[in-house]
Amino acid sequence: MKNYIYYLSILFATLLVASCENELPFNLKENPPKLVINALLNADSLTNTLYLNLTGRESTTNVKEAAIEVRVNGKLTESLRPLPPQTDNDNQCRFKLTSHFNPGDAIRIDAFTDDGEHHAWAEVIVPKRLEKIINIDTLTVPITQSGYTQNYLRYRITFKDHSNENNFYRLIVDKQITATQYNDEKGEWVTQTHHDYQFIAREDIVLTDGQPSTGDDEDSGLFDTAKNLYGVFDNTRFRNDSYTMTVYNRADPLGYSSYVDNVQVVIRLSSITETEFYYLKALNLIDSDAYDETFNEPIKFPSNVHGGTGILGVSTEVSQTIHIGK
Repeated sequence: MKNYIYYLSILFATLLVASCENELPFNLKENPPKLVINALLNADSLTNTLYLNLTGRESTTNVKEAAIEVRVNGKLTESLRPLPPQTDNDNQCRFKLTSHFNPGDAIRIDAFTDDGEHHAWAEVIVPKRLEKIINIDTLTVPITQSGYTQNYLRYRITFKDHSNENNFYRLIVDKQITATQYNDEKGEWVTQTHHDYQFIAREDIVLTDGQPSTGDDEDSGLFDTAKNLYGVFDNTRFRNDSYTMTVYNRADPLGYSSYVDNVQVVIRLSSITETEFYYLKALNLIDSDAYDETFNEPIKFPSNVHGGTGILGVSTEVSQTIHIGK
């Protein structure tokens, strides 16, 4: 998976962001600069990061002096200044949030530039957390991709929908490979954990939005649709019921010639906001071979930011860890 999840502001360099209520013209040249707020918060994380930029004529520009305020249920919990640059060439304005969030909390974030020219804000409600992942069945099976057949690990993940609500979810398959490699600069062996988020969801009717396919379909090009790289789905097809989702990945530590200490897969099921759901669906299309900007209409991204543009999302999650071994 590419780093769009953590560096969302890069997208605004070339893409229009449209408001849920008001559509902005795709051509930003005639628009004055607006604050761009980007943050996908995880209520189950001890820290979260918010990115702040300004829209520009050709690309986003960096915010030099700014501050944010975080309120939970109307109470001010944090007043923050930007973090120090990570490198000499790092001009990205980012903030580290440490506020604690619970399901049902109303989170409001206000962003201000020091010159008083810009003030943008967004508010979200923390979604309910799923009760649990009921079960995960795994089985090694052969999968054919691009004419090659290899062994994959199949996951059948069972969970129960929240009752009587329109719910939005995200599946994250986090393969974690802990390996020991020799670091030439330090002159010593270093143990690091590498993450691989790729998975195959082509057979699952929910993750494919009612368009499941096979390897033969993909090879023939008959189903040239956007892949669900970000694993987002809603409960339209299993409302008030349980569902068993089927995905695959390569569980072996391919590409690591160093000594592998451990391989494990963390299955995460996140409850997300509706705006984040449609935002990540748009990213699926942008990051897909099915989208051609020459022939397709410009993609309009949802935004819940007032006085600016961008997205503020928040999620809760449940998870299970599957130990693969070395």
